[in-house]
Amino acid sequence: MNQKVIRLNACSINLYSGMIPLMMDLRGAKVVIAGGGAVGARKARFFAHEAHVVVLSRSFHPDFAEIAAETVECDLSEMHDDEILSHLRDSFLVITALERADMNQRIASLARRCGAHVNDAHGALGDVILPSVVCGENYRIGITTFGRSPAMARHLRLCIEEHCGDIDGMVLLQEALREQLKETVADQRERSRILNAVLDDPAMWDALSRGTAQAKEEALRKYL
Repeated sequence: MNQKVIRLNACSINLYSGMIPLMMDLRGAKVVIAGGGAVGARKARFFAHEAHVVVLSRSFHPDFAEIAAETVECDLSEMHDDEILSHLRDSFLVITALERADMNQRIASLARRCGAHVNDAHGALGDVILPSVVCGENYRIGITTFGRSPAMARHLRLCIEEHCGDIDGMVLLQEALREQLKETVADQRERSRILNAVLDDPAMWDALSRGTAQAKEEALRKYL
């Protein structure tokens, strides 16, 4: 029994073996979302600040009133392939968020004909996964369980937000220290040791509440 489980898990993992995490600049890229419900709105909000988002649907969730997206009222189930393709052309990514699985599959197939990447909001295998995101002004972290446990992805996001302290402040402190240490410490391994020691020191995280400049002075006094 255990051997069968292991084989099944291995096959499941292999479905995603070609995926690697990337941070991409999508400014100006066209992202098409098929479906104007709550799920489609959530996906549109994910991309709206960077990409040109186009949403195709018969109706639109009220949240779209606050999302910078182009909404196109249409019934995809009544449209010919060529009509749908006219909306998908030149898109970088197509997200299928319709209630009908067969329509999602149809839209995904047409998107691939256009050379677009595909994400299925309901978990069917595509070549793009949208992660749960933790971000600040100076960092961005994406978390995914490949759809196996969205609850775990949210749990990990909350753990980072609640227990990792002032990440933004520490990024700024590390940046300031790196520049200072390049001028005063010749050995790269010693610079790395000091930077890691600061990261591991709870007192340094507490010092961030007094500002980056003050925290930098305390770190240099303590570790140089």
